[in-house]
Amino acid sequence: MEKITSLQNVIIKKAQALREASQRRACGMTIIDGAREIKRAFEAGIILDKVFYVKGRQTPPQAGQAALLERLSGAGIATIEVSPLVMEKLAYGKRQEELLALAKTPLKELKDLKLSLKPLVVVLESLEKPGNLGAVLRTCDGVGVEAVLVCDPQTDVYNPNVIRSSTGAVFSVPVACAAAGEVCSFLRSKNIRICASSPAAQELYTQADFKGAWAFVLGSEDKGLSDYWLKSSDMTVKIPMKGLADSLNVSSAAAVILYEALRQRQI
Repeated sequence: MEKITSLQNVIIKKAQALREASQRRACGMTIIDGAREIKRAFEAGIILDKVFYVKGRQTPPQAGQAALLERLSGAGIATIEVSPLVMEKLAYGKRQEELLALAKTPLKELKDLKLSLKPLVVVLESLEKPGNLGAVLRTCDGVGVEAVLVCDPQTDVYNPNVIRSSTGAVFSVPVACAAAGEVCSFLRSKNIRICASSPAAQELYTQADFKGAWAFVLGSEDKGLSDYWLKSSDMTVKIPMKGLADSLNVSSAAAVILYEALRQRQI
């Protein structure tokens, strides 16, 4: 395809429209910003539809981008050169992206998940901020969490902001969305115990034994966990807070608890 320089090009208009959640849902597509995130999506088997790039903008730290474009093109993915002005229209805010891709949204159901006998699973309830969701997914990738189950999401999992804040880890961690009751039944069917994080808990997270099959349930900072999860959990734990704040940001809380679980499982 010839270089695209017009902001009125129909391909560019359709791509830019994917910044809106309603368009992503309607098309089953999303936008991936940045070479690192695109590479991780590609290597995770995500179906990439098109990749846009600006020729000559690549700086030395991104010297591998030419090789990435060659890999993508060799895999039959359309790689389209655009002008800097067109890329500015496509990119998020004032970011100066060299690469931007359109990808098919990978949809997983609970029945699609393949878990070990003693997995670590994370359940997220009603998270609203894409940055928080992305940060939790990045931690889950680092710890080796086998699945993230999102209940009553307030933002779509493959929001471009989630992809960016997870640095592409959203593609390496299996994610499924379902209602709370379905998730709870799924966990029970797999003999996975449920641990809820709550400031009102009596037991410290360091006092619990996380060596078995566990699902950690975390809620939004504003509302915390619903009564459903607090009543359905096998155990509740808290992170000690010595200052004025009564809880951590959900992504920080996830990191604290998950790395304690990892520490215990490595002993």
